[in-house]
Amino acid sequence: MRTSDWMRRVAGMAVAAAVVVGAWTADAQQIKNVTARQRFPWNGKVDISYEVVGTISSVSSVEISMTDKSTGQVYPALASSLSGDTGTGVGVHKAVWDLTAQGIELRSQSAVISVEYNPLYLVIDLSGGTSTLSYPVTYLDAEPSGGFNIDAYKTTKLVLRKISAGIFIMGDDQTNEFHRVMLSQPFYIGIFEVTQKQYQLVMGSNPSYYKGNMRPVEQVSYDMIRGSSEGAKWPSFSAVDSDSFLGRLRARTGLEFDLPTEAQWEYACRAGTTSAYNNGGSAGNDLKLLGRYDGNRSDGKGGYSQHTTVGSYQPNAWGLYDMHGNECEWCLDWYGTLAYGTDPKGASSGLKRVIRGGSWNHGRTTDCTSHNRGALTSSVVNSLYGGIRLAKTLSN
Repeated sequence: MRTSDWMRRVAGMAVAAAVVVGAWTADAQQIKNVTARQRFPWNGKVDISYEVVGTISSVSSVEISMTDKSTGQVYPALASSLSGDTGTGVGVHKAVWDLTAQGIELRSQSAVISVEYNPLYLVIDLSGGTSTLSYPVTYLDAEPSGGFNIDAYKTTKLVLRKISAGIFIMGDDQTNEFHRVMLSQPFYIGIFEVTQKQYQLVMGSNPSYYKGNMRPVEQVSYDMIRGSSEGAKWPSFSAVDSDSFLGRLRARTGLEFDLPTEAQWEYACRAGTTSAYNNGGSAGNDLKLLGRYDGNRSDGKGGYSQHTTVGSYQPNAWGLYDMHGNECEWCLDWYGTLAYGTDPKGASSGLKRVIRGGSWNHGRTTDCTSHNRGALTSSVVNSLYGGIRLAKTLSN
């Protein structure tokens, strides 16, 4: 493409900037007056301005993205390609996005730049149990006093953390291949596996074989989580059965919670690492610090020769617990050839669904790595499997 053609094609970006305000915010907390203008002569940089009205406390920056309107492709701005002021204090902020540095070659007549803020944590209050019509949902910019690793957030409250959009290298332990994946939208993901008490508050029963209110729920199939009718149609549709775990949770919160995709799960697990385990290690002693598996299931942290209380081991850099071991966790995807690229959703069909993370009974440390892939028929229940880690994608 000639330089003159490039410049004409990106010109529409100057007038197509979007104002994005998080739906959760009060009128006093808004992002307004977003503008975006490409440099002239074109050098790959875009000047972005936005105004914050009110106070967004304890948050250092906003999230900036660009949508190619002709294709729907969303490009998240990486921190390494942004300069200037991306703060959240009251007033006008000016940032520069270097598209060339990020490898973006926009080929569209029109693009939309979005500036968005979503609080770091989402908390669901399940204390009303099955008798209530709604579960209150609140948002926090920072951990409460005492943190989340306490009984309340493992029983009557369920907390998810926001994970920013980004790029990472995703692995396949079966082929030993690694591929570049871009997640173009931020998402929330549970900091703990759903516990037996939390599941019981939503469904009215606890199917687990090894009981314990604050242990991960197990003997839960993919079909029980999403449903075997509408819920079985992913990735064609995101709907779930009304009487499934997610169906009831969606109805009582008004929010579209789901399982994470396989790519979201690995991205969240890695938390920026490229090693076998998310503490930077690759040996059994590294795994012992992070989660319950066969090599440490009698280490005194409860649940002798079983899974144990969630949060008993070290979290990753993003504050997520038990991504390695304790209970294998369901992902949305059909099991098949590893899907990669932008926002991969896995195979279009298959015989089994993906499970990730390994369990308390896995003896091989390689079964619990960040990139280990497992598969299970969607109707199967087992005390080693059935782990649920909630997710919710944030649409730009």
